[in-house]
Amino acid sequence: MVYIYPENLKAAPTLWLWQLRDLTIGGALAVLGAVLLMQFGSYLVAALAALYLFLTIRFEDACILDFIRKAAVYFLLKPQRYRWVSPFEPEVKRHQKPVRKPEKQAAGQ
Repeated sequence: MVYIYPENLKAAPTLWLWQLRDLTIGGALAVLGAVLLMQFGSYLVAALAALYLFLTIRFEDACILDFIRKAAVYFLLKPQRYRWVSPFEPEVKRHQKPVRKPEKQAAGQ
């Protein structure tokens, strides 16, 4: 009997189009949404469950929610640093004085 293991047991467990963690969170939200819908008539949690399950659909180890998280960290949470330096002038640090090359004197002066 031959057993085939996915990627040496290092791959995340998946079921259909979701990882098991995402499916568990989405299922719990769906159950909570169904209970709140029946008791109070509120669609909010059920809509959040549907949105979460839609954003966590995985194709080739990528999902929309991962992209949104990485974009939020890059653009909002991680400070970016931009330096505008002319390629024609040497960069001068704050504690240094500008370095100028001595001008060549014409021969015969």
